[in-house]
Amino acid sequence: MKERHKDLLRKLSEAFGPSGFEDGVRSIIKDELGSFCTVSNDRIGSIICRKKGDSASPKIMLAGHTDEVGFMVQAIRDDGCAAFVNLGSWRLSDLPGTVVTLRTESGFVRGVIGSVPVHFTRNKPNVGQSPTIEELFVDFGAKDREDAERFKVREGTPFVTATAFEHLEPGDMYLGKAWDDRAGCAVIVEALKRLRDESHPNTVYGVGTVQEEVGCKGAAVAVNEIKPDVAIVLEGSPANDTVGGERGAKIKVGAGPQIRFYDPSMVPNRPLVELLIQTAQSHAIPHQVVVRRTGGTDGRQIQLFGSGVPCAVVSVVCRYVHSAAGLISREDFENSVELLYWFLKEYDAARQKEVTSF
Repeated sequence: MKERHKDLLRKLSEAFGPSGFEDGVRSIIKDELGSFCTVSNDRIGSIICRKKGDSASPKIMLAGHTDEVGFMVQAIRDDGCAAFVNLGSWRLSDLPGTVVTLRTESGFVRGVIGSVPVHFTRNKPNVGQSPTIEELFVDFGAKDREDAERFKVREGTPFVTATAFEHLEPGDMYLGKAWDDRAGCAVIVEALKRLRDESHPNTVYGVGTVQEEVGCKGAAVAVNEIKPDVAIVLEGSPANDTVGGERGAKIKVGAGPQIRFYDPSMVPNRPLVELLIQTAQSHAIPHQVVVRRTGGTDGRQIQLFGSGVPCAVVSVVCRYVHSAAGLISREDFENSVELLYWFLKEYDAARQKEVTSF
């Protein structure tokens, strides 16, 4: 499994897929699951992979968002550089000097987000320290506005950070971009592969949702298409083991999948959370539980469908999410797949009744 999942993580991490432009990620998921799942798309672009089990119900929705935080060109300047807007949440001070990939109608173009050299900021405390989005720009090598046409970069051109996947050997850490949420997408793919030739007392819908980073829009549509009985959101969530933050919460890479009791977007279904913890314990799967002060997931939309959908969040913990590059642990990924696999193998009508009895 290790080499197979490393190849999958490489493909998903390096895929181009900011909000609204997730087609490359959809293609990867379809290639991975299309031979044994029924694959469809809704009309906003989410991919839905149905894996039939021994029973039509309970219907389990697994949601992992395919989009990554990115950017879009707003306007071409006279000097050939481009103003841009964010697609998702960035800390602007992290961006200057970041190498990016722009997707044009004729192919990919490299560029760099403009920064003020340190030579021009000495003795000027207000220059270059905390840039605004209006002060940032992307330089892709055009000489002027007219020359930009040669590059096919224009208003509406999307772009993302240019980060290659790396296994940081001899350890078990993987470096890459977009672990939020390509890590979650990969967990869904690998768990469904484990189920390929096995029985399970339910029907599973593996969903790659779109536009999570700009308001969880894909989840709101996909849940209406599926009408699930229960949902698990698979995420790539931020670690604080090297940077601090969220005082009181210990979120560590290498400690296993994160099972969330709370974040500001959703109070998860408590019996479902407890069931996930019990599943991890009964199969000796390392895990960590957390109460978050910040953040949110597709669960905010999914739980509100119809008369309500029991919903919980399982995450691969990632260092440095929403930046040009982050780190995840191979063991965390494998244990997340293991947890999801056993949950799917064991979740039947009786367990569905347990999580919906109030």
